[in-house]
This record gives sequence, C-alpha cells and structure tokens, in this order.
Amino acid sequence: MAYIKNWRDVQPSIAHLSAVHWGGLRGAERGSDDELDCLERLVGFARHALQGRKTSDHHKHQNLEQVYYILSGSGEVLFDGERYPTKCGDAVYLPSGIHHQMFNDMNEAWLEHHVISMRVEGDGGKFTIRNWDQVPPQGDGAGAVRWRQLGREGEDGVGCLRGMAFIDREAVQPGGETIERSYTDLEQVYYVLENRGVFQTGGEEQEIAEGDMIHIPVGMTYKIRNPNQEWLRYLIMAG
Repeated sequence: MAYIKNWRDVQPSIAHLSAVHWGGLRGAERGSDDELDCLERLVGFARHALQGRKTSDHHKHQNLEQVYYILSGSGEVLFDGERYPTKCGDAVYLPSGIHHQMFNDMNEAWLEHHVISMRVEGDGGKFTIRNWDQVPPQGDGAGAVRWRQLGREGEDGVGCLRGMAFIDREAVQPGGETIERSYTDLEQVYYVLENRGVFQTGGEEQEIAEGDMIHIPVGMTYKIRNPNQEWLRYLIMAG
C-alpha cells in the first residue's frame, strides 16, 4: 500500500519568518518512527502559505536543490539579487547555494506553494520558472494527459534539475485511468490538486482526494483511476 496523508492533517508551524508551514513528507534519514519520515531519495515535500503583505526570510541551502510549485495566488521570488514574478501553476527551480526569498507584500490574498527538496553534490545550477501551460501536453496511451514542467539537466526544452528526475503535472479524464506504471530507479510523490480518484496497487485500492500527498517508493507498480465526472489533476515529483 502507498502511504497517503492529507496536508490538512499535519500540524502547521511558522517557518522562514512569516510562512505557515505544513511539514508534509520528510527524509527517512531522520530515523524516527513517524510515518511522515518516509522519503528515501527526496528529502522534503512541504506546503507553505504566505499571507498578504508578508515576505519570507532571505536564505540559502548548501547542497540542496529546491522547487517551489505555486498552488494559488501570485507574488515574486528573489533569486541572486533580482525579483521575478510568479503565478499559480509555476514550477520555480532554485539551485543549491544561492540566496532566495518569497514576496507577497504587494497582495492582500495568500500565496500558497509547495517546497520540494533533494540533496545534490555542490552548489549552482540554472534558475528556472516554467508554468505548465508553457509546455506541450503528452498522452500516456490510456486516459491521462501529462505536462513535463521541469526535467533533468540536458533534457531538451525543460532541463535544469541536478538531483530530481522531473516535476510533472497530469490530468486523468472522467471515467479514464493511467497506464500501469513502475519505476525501478525513481521515488515519487503525487499531490492531488483537484477532485477525487482511486490509487490502485497490488490488487488493492485507496481513495485519493484534493490535498492528498501520496508516497510511491521505488519499484511499486500502480495506476490511477478516475471514476468521476470531473477531471482528476495532480502533481508528480520524482527523484
């Protein structure tokens, strides 16, 4: 069975000066018995919310690359001394070792985003912002449509990641399902953006809904069904 947890069931805290932080999934290296400490390759998947008129702190991470995925609202991200606009649906790649900061001080509404982290050797990389509507969709041969927002360094058109494998957005049509999938070299986290569906693995089914984080360990065989009348949409993060 896959481990599934909704972000609403995690106790929030305050991080990076002003952000409300839901801890999400964390690296198993922490050595605790907490089920949230389940990631073997990725080291963090958290949710942040920055209220209007606020900013986060100015900080950097050594030997750690991050992707901020904007869930709602709009704002700006400071990278290497310059501010860049961000909006809902953006995947923002932040290379290791360079200062960054989030700004929502120009808005009244909340700015919500995921923070996805993975360790890398050394610092540096290519800062990138790419929205899912900037890349062409690809069908999976069944009932799903997929957008590759970020890929590994060297991948044509989308490459920038040094440690992670990809950041994708996918949608399953009403009454449809994905092909059966299994990766022998990738750990994945799925995050449900909209509506409900069914996660199927090993002959067993688990219901999934908006806000669910789904941990898929290396080697698990699975597929996703959408028995409903609305499109099912989610993020896929792999490392």
